[in-house]
Amino acid sequence: MKSYDFFEPCRHLRARAPEEWQRFIEMFRVYTAETVDAVIEADATEIMTVKGRAQACKALLQAFTNLDVHPRAPTP
Repeated sequence: MKSYDFFEPCRHLRARAPEEWQRFIEMFRVYTAETVDAVIEADATEIMTVKGRAQACKALLQAFTNLDVHPRAPTP
């Protein structure tokens, strides 16, 4: 799977439904903040799992909000 296989559908969704896309981004931003906050509340038995989830959410949010800096699919 190439990175543009992930980003192209996101760009398509953003173009077809910009208001819904923006609501999704805002919801995901809140969810990401909650997962980051959960790290400081985690106990020793769950800290690595919770930290991994927070890191994944941050990376996805970064990708979703910076779609235009990622490579586009090659044109045939």
